[in-house]
Amino acid sequence: MQILLTNDDGWDAPGLTALTEVARSLGDVFILAPDRHLSGCSHQTTTSQSLKLVERAPNLYHLNGTPADCVRVAIRMLHRHVDLVLSGINDGGNLGVDIFMSGTVAAAREAALMGIPSIAISQYRQSGHQVDWLRSQDWALRAIDSILTSEGEREFGQFWNINLPDAQVDRSPQLIQCRLEPHPLDVQYRQDGDDPSECQFVGTYQNRGQHAGSDVAVCFGGNIAITRVSLGESFHKMS
Repeated sequence: MQILLTNDDGWDAPGLTALTEVARSLGDVFILAPDRHLSGCSHQTTTSQSLKLVERAPNLYHLNGTPADCVRVAIRMLHRHVDLVLSGINDGGNLGVDIFMSGTVAAAREAALMGIPSIAISQYRQSGHQVDWLRSQDWALRAIDSILTSEGEREFGQFWNINLPDAQVDRSPQLIQCRLEPHPLDVQYRQDGDDPSECQFVGTYQNRGQHAGSDVAVCFGGNIAITRVSLGESFHKMS
């Protein structure tokens, strides 16, 4: 299996290194990731300026573009044959409506638009907690393997989103397929300093709303949340 890896934390991020170890146990790995940290860039693409591709090592490239750009360049410019796109492991969760803002998830979504099987993987962590990337590797491999061995018939315009629980969980987490949490993060702002025109986002990620059985509830409960994401009914009908 030919596997393309990317992310939105940058080509030298520890999460991408961890995912590389996972992917090498599944097939041949080709890495094309952004040259810098781009968390929260969503599905932005670069069309009005040139992109520079740099080869760091055999099958390891970085690009001065977004995660979605990386998928496009790998497929359309480098003409790589890709059986699977893996994006991550993101340092931080991408739960519920976060998927619309996440560059990690956008890379998987771009691959889905091209008809390529794809999985986004994120490592949730509570504020102040460190990531145990060895545990993340083990959990990610379990989750990816479960998808690859039981996916069944795949419809065009679908991809998978995985969220790994906080590393402080003191047991082996379960793999739970679940739906996206529809309740968004509570967005609040406070005045920043003495200038009333300046404001700062405030909010506590851990306090976000959650419905029973959603990916937020599963992940916050110490288990691995696996969600099949569809791009819409129109994609199903056209395919």
